[in-house]
Order: sequence, then C-alpha cells, then structure tokens
Amino acid sequence: MGVKEFAAKVGMASPNLLRTLNPRHNPTQDTLNRLLKPFRLKLSLAPISDRPKRRRAA
Repeated sequence: MGVKEFAAKVGMASPNLLRTLNPRHNPTQDTLNRLLKPFRLKLSLAPISDRPKRRRAA
C-alpha cells in the first residue's frame, strides 16, 4: 500500500500524512490513533505500578 492509498484510508491528505510521520514533528495521540485504526490498534496510556510484581517460587 502506498502513501496515497493509506492517506485515503485514514482520511488525511498525503502531505499531511507525510508531515505526521516526519521525525521533526510531534503528532498528537488522536492523530496516532487515526493512523493505527486500520490495523485495529489503539495507543493508550497506563500508570506504572509503584512496586514491581513478585514472582512466586515454584
């Protein structure tokens, strides 16, 4: 799949898609989710637990 096809699939113009993927830019979480949606993925945040989980001895 090319850039034009993927841009159409996510509902963005090709130049905007390329700008989003440029390392010099900082896309929002909403934009990243828009790009991940065709792959049935979603970016989310989760808290880091204070204590690491202990492993049980077998």
